[in-house]
Amino acid sequence: MIPTIYKRSQLLLIAALAICLFAFQQGKDVFDLTGEIKDADNVEISLVWDLYGAAKTMAKDTIRNGHFHLQCPVNEVVNVSLTYHKGREMYSYPVIIEKGKVKFQLMPTGLSQVTGGKYNTWVLGYQRDTAYVRTDKLIWQFRQPGSVRGGDAEWESIQNFMHHFDIRSQYLQKILNNGKDPVAAAMAAVLLELEPDRAKTMVIVNAAAQRLGDSSYVIRQARKMDKAQRELIARRQGAMVGEPYVDFTLPAINGEQLRLGSLVSANKYTLLQFWASWCVPCRAEIPVLKQLYSTYHPKGLEIVSFSMDNSHTNWLKASEKEGMSWPNVSDLLADKSPVIKSYPVNGIPANVIIDQQGKIVASNLLGEELEEKIKTLFR
Repeated sequence: MIPTIYKRSQLLLIAALAICLFAFQQGKDVFDLTGEIKDADNVEISLVWDLYGAAKTMAKDTIRNGHFHLQCPVNEVVNVSLTYHKGREMYSYPVIIEKGKVKFQLMPTGLSQVTGGKYNTWVLGYQRDTAYVRTDKLIWQFRQPGSVRGGDAEWESIQNFMHHFDIRSQYLQKILNNGKDPVAAAMAAVLLELEPDRAKTMVIVNAAAQRLGDSSYVIRQARKMDKAQRELIARRQGAMVGEPYVDFTLPAINGEQLRLGSLVSANKYTLLQFWASWCVPCRAEIPVLKQLYSTYHPKGLEIVSFSMDNSHTNWLKASEKEGMSWPNVSDLLADKSPVIKSYPVNGIPANVIIDQQGKIVASNLLGEELEEKIKTLFR
């Protein structure tokens, strides 16, 4: 018969071994994030997966005197959002959960920088790019009280914003197309929100799924984003098809009054395209429009660009920079324009294709779908 005191000692030893084993496993597979947000105190901060979907909190702490410390087990490498609230405002920054110690710092401009760990260093490396940091500071300076607004200063701010966007986008696209690391590629796809080509990006994501598995957090995240975008596009496309177009007369970029109806009746098809100087996807679409115009304008296609700017300077300079050779109009009322309320514009770029009889035959087609539709119409 085993003495009771021996049983208790044995149980204590087993418990101690279990604690040690747990601690060892935690130390081996733990994400450890220390951070600094100087202007925050007594504020809860969390690591959240799928922030705008079925949000799941991975870890949380309270910011004390600008500092916080977050830990969570690493089941797989996954990109999440570091979030906190100040008043009614929510602030969110990208972080990647991976094994090891990572440091987070929020710069005075609002730019986050994450250092430490393979994927945080690699995938979020654009945050430390010298040109990215410089343009971030210029954008921040423009937004400060007392800074010069309007005119050339506002245009310069738009240029800085677009350059800022391009640096990040080009950096992440290289990771998306690296061909070696499916985890990094899938995370880049999510951070890019599947841009600039959703179909091609999903080919990469689905290839990554063959190695990571369909249950992978990052694969599920990318596929959920793809589904949401497809559903949004489906809701936008087809609006007003079969309905008559709405005519308007507005000043063109050269100051002359232009009536849409005169162009509709004079051409087989008219593409009315809604854009703005500050809209990155809109301006990325312009090379496609140029190609279509070059090919099909001699066959009876007209394009009319409608700018949703409220600044004549921004509209003029963006038009000159993009070199659009087709009619280009605006009332400079942005989203308050009655024209916008007459057409299916729920986000830009947006468009409608109008036939010579004044009937809308397609709406909100972009990229390859727009090219294919125009090609079909002129067969």
